[in-house]
Amino acid sequence: MRTPLVATLTLLAACAPPRAAKPYPNSEPPAGAAKPEAEVGVVRYFDRAVDLAPFLTGFPYTQWMPSLRTGKLFVLKTGERYELQVLDLADDSIRDPIQATKVSDVDWSQRSLWRLHHHAASATLWLHADARNDERMNLWTLNLKTGALEQVTDHDYVYGFGLDDAESQIAYLPRAGEAPPYRTCLRVLDIASKAAREVVCDTPALTFTWSSPRFSPDGREVFFAAQVDGDRNRTQLVAVDLTAARPVVRVLTDPKVTRTDAELLEGWLDADTALLLANDDGYRNLYSLSRKTGAIKQLTRFTEDLTSAFITAIGVVGVHRSPLGSSLAVIDPRTGKVLAARPLPGAADVLEGRDGRVIWTHEAPDQYFELNVQPVHADAQGPAFGPGFSLGPAPAVREAVAQCRAERVKIPTFDRDKATGKPRELHAFVLTPRRPPADPGHRLALVEAFYGGENHYSTFANVMCAAGLTVVSPTVRGGDGFGKAFAALNDRDLGGDEIVDLFHVARWTERTLGLKPAQIGVFGGSHGGYATMRALTFPPGTKGHAERYEFGFGLAHAGFSDIKSFHDQCNIPDWVVLESGDPSRPEDLARMKDRSPLSHVDLLAAPLLLTHGSNDWRVPVGESRAFHDRARALGKPVTLVEFAGQGHHIEGLGRIAELYQARFDLLQQVAASAAGP
Repeated sequence: MRTPLVATLTLLAACAPPRAAKPYPNSEPPAGAAKPEAEVGVVRYFDRAVDLAPFLTGFPYTQWMPSLRTGKLFVLKTGERYELQVLDLADDSIRDPIQATKVSDVDWSQRSLWRLHHHAASATLWLHADARNDERMNLWTLNLKTGALEQVTDHDYVYGFGLDDAESQIAYLPRAGEAPPYRTCLRVLDIASKAAREVVCDTPALTFTWSSPRFSPDGREVFFAAQVDGDRNRTQLVAVDLTAARPVVRVLTDPKVTRTDAELLEGWLDADTALLLANDDGYRNLYSLSRKTGAIKQLTRFTEDLTSAFITAIGVVGVHRSPLGSSLAVIDPRTGKVLAARPLPGAADVLEGRDGRVIWTHEAPDQYFELNVQPVHADAQGPAFGPGFSLGPAPAVREAVAQCRAERVKIPTFDRDKATGKPRELHAFVLTPRRPPADPGHRLALVEAFYGGENHYSTFANVMCAAGLTVVSPTVRGGDGFGKAFAALNDRDLGGDEIVDLFHVARWTERTLGLKPAQIGVFGGSHGGYATMRALTFPPGTKGHAERYEFGFGLAHAGFSDIKSFHDQCNIPDWVVLESGDPSRPEDLARMKDRSPLSHVDLLAAPLLLTHGSNDWRVPVGESRAFHDRARALGKPVTLVEFAGQGHHIEGLGRIAELYQARFDLLQQVAASAAGP
């Protein structure tokens, strides 16, 4: 059993690795053996070469950030460097992102950019960003005339920000403290002077959290999310009167109701009425709020989550969806009646809607991303979308990156659904290669450990399919897309039944695809990285289950190996408490230690590849290092590849190619070993 890290270890120390990251491969190529230019971005699995260029630069745009208020569409252009660019939506001739212009010389592959607001009056972008890919998020400005980037706030962490209608002030939620319990205060910043004042701070009984603060139309009140006792299951919408002599926090939602979402929409119907999304009834639905009376009324009753919604000239345009499909809907903001609906396969989302325009996206496991810009209007026939334009890859690129065939399946697991009394079945997508390998000895299947079953395009899955491999992506208990109750099934059970679900998926994969356990592996990132390590070190007898599956390999990216040390060092300790328990309670701490992969490294038998960014704060790199060092000391088959300067995700064409080649090198060794002599 391992000794936990010293409790007084600071976040700064956790984020400043004691040793340099090692590039992949670990040895220099022989003199004169430089990779030919034509081979840059090409990775190999046996005799099959996979060109990553169509996946990463065929349509090199990501993170679309529209500003319909100012008629601009901002986007990151990827490559070896990430460049922030802008499209002018007022120019009807623009129909291709290649016409976008560069905003500045900042390389966003070396930083995190979560959100921006275009302040047209000062030709400035207000950014929610960090300095070094470590998610120490603050507010920055970027001058659109000079390209100068300036840090405005200097806090340990800023949860979110929002501007008033006059665009003269910003409300934001900065957090202080290197370890929980943190202290977070609502601050209001004057845009002209950049001077900020502290309005009110949270308490242990009501903690401020991730939220985009919204102002009332007159700018006198601010609305945002808070948590009762730091519990993510008791999220509340709160309000603060900025004009009060002693501002206090008013809780607007019912604290007795279990709720994980409470988000005020941008814009108001009138001076008194706002709209919000909340999942009081088990799914994210639309509610109205009276500022005058405080009354909250449920407007819609969808039995799948309303994932996005914006107020437009024809009503609320939003998407309600599950992993089974989406519906783009126009909703009456007063009654909740669906005025028009368009069913869509895959996953759709509305990025922004305002006045007479809406911008929405669409993708599916076998369909690459597409962005749509459309006018909206209402006539005698009712609300309608006018002819607009779409942005997406050229047909040749779209065909090149669609390497998987997607099939939706149901996979039985070990228990019964309490709501129906029937045996529980897990939703999953099986993604099979369009060009299967000619040699059956090259066949492998990869089971996604967490965040699986999503109805999205996955670059990882399609790169695996391009190599001739199969991906099975299930939604294990605790996953999103099937309502609040299903997502709560792994609360305080991290590393428990969610892992047993994976074993049943692996056995189904073995039976259905005709593979041996040695040909079936598990993979994932973040929570999925933890789940991968946990699945490979799962002690039989956990929770009384006589369960274990001998996976043939594992790929864990940015996973945590010790739940207690992760809680003490990460920037999301409230998530750890929700999923695993409170480490201040002896019984919870004992469970956290037992559920930590680091406590059971001796059970690791399958080859495991760990990958991690050296600047990751959400899951500090020490979590992978600790598991790697313990496993190597025991002679276990583990490899660690670190990426210097990278955060929770690996960015940049060259670094991503290194990541995939490291994966394929392990997979080739596994396949060769499974095939035997």
